[in-house]
Amino acid sequence: MSKTQFVSFGNRGFWAYDVALSIFLKYLIDAAEESSQADSVWITGAVSDWRIWACVPDLGFTVNEHWSASQRQEFVALAEVANAKLVTRESIPAEEIVRWEILEDLHIFPRGETEVLTAPVVELGEAIIALVSGRLPETPEGQTWYYGTPVGRQTRGRHR
Repeated sequence: MSKTQFVSFGNRGFWAYDVALSIFLKYLIDAAEESSQADSVWITGAVSDWRIWACVPDLGFTVNEHWSASQRQEFVALAEVANAKLVTRESIPAEEIVRWEILEDLHIFPRGETEVLTAPVVELGEAIIALVSGRLPETPEGQTWYYGTPVGRQTRGRHR
């Protein structure tokens, strides 16, 4: 099992540390469920997918490129709410993470971490927002972005 998962929107994307991605998705789910759009068909469908991606990170995370412009704007707004909540915490203890019931009896696996710093998770959320908004910077030639790693954004040689 890889520690990184591909995050994509359209024909662009980057790699993300799976624990950080799962935590971001948990906060995104919370934001969606607390939003005024929580009962809309597209949000309930998206939340269902996000729950699976949060608990089964080998699937990666794909933002639906067929959403309307207003749905993409709502997604960005929800991601911003998720990040705003994450930024209020310095870290999240593993004991708390494993208690989150994301999907039936499925939980987030923190990979032996005793705590997860939130700054890299927020940076990952910002990268997802930039990706969907068309503002994600190009990677340096021959490199790939990695977000959400315990030390923050990195570039590495192309992922194989």
